[in-house]
Amino acid sequence: MKNKEFFYLQYNKVNWQNQEKTKINSFVDNFIIQNIISKKEGDEIKIFDIGFGIGFFLRMLQKNLSKSFKTIILEGCEPSRKNYKYFKSKPLNLKNTRLRVFNKTFLQTNTDTKFDFLTAIYVFTHFASDELNDVAQKINSMLNNEGKLILVVANEKYLEEKLKSKKDLFIERNIFEFDNQKYKEVLHYSEIPQIGTIIDYNREEKFYPDLFKRHGFNLDSKKDLDDNGFICTIFVFSKR
Repeated sequence: MKNKEFFYLQYNKVNWQNQEKTKINSFVDNFIIQNIISKKEGDEIKIFDIGFGIGFFLRMLQKNLSKSFKTIILEGCEPSRKNYKYFKSKPLNLKNTRLRVFNKTFLQTNTDTKFDFLTAIYVFTHFASDELNDVAQKINSMLNNEGKLILVVANEKYLEEKLKSKKDLFIERNIFEFDNQKYKEVLHYSEIPQIGTIIDYNREEKFYPDLFKRHGFNLDSKKDLDDNGFICTIFVFSKR
């Protein structure tokens, strides 16, 4: 799959706005807010969400953090014109919140803010392998000295079992190299209830600690989370 633009342009063809009805990802979003982000000390918090879709997570952040922080700075990027337009059509409650969003890819986005958290929830599947060094380097540059990256991907074992049981979702397997090591990746369809079908890249989980270690991060924690039968893996990385 050589056309990098395909991975975000495909969101113009699915009904991602139905996330408001299905509440898909709300379980993992809430876990991240309650167990990681809300633990930050102080009166101010700064968060950047990579690929915010229709802003479902941004709205959850504002609602859940408004009582704990005097100042909330939320930024994010969403390359899908359809999703970005939908988000802008429904203004966010900006009580004690400063919001800045970009209708651009992550690598095209420029901001001077230094963040406490960058979140990447099921979006690394849309970065091509030859972009990942630049992505990791950019994440490091956008975080403050104590900043953290929260990365969510489909659980490797869960995905393998899913592709075995639903063979029509499988497209191809590839091997790519990083720092003279070889890693596996799989290209497959993902069926999202009441939203549509998209194509994802998923890489073996051991790749991500290796990638971010090279770019100045430590792995703080790794957790598997069962979201109503869909199992994901949550990585938390901190700058060294």
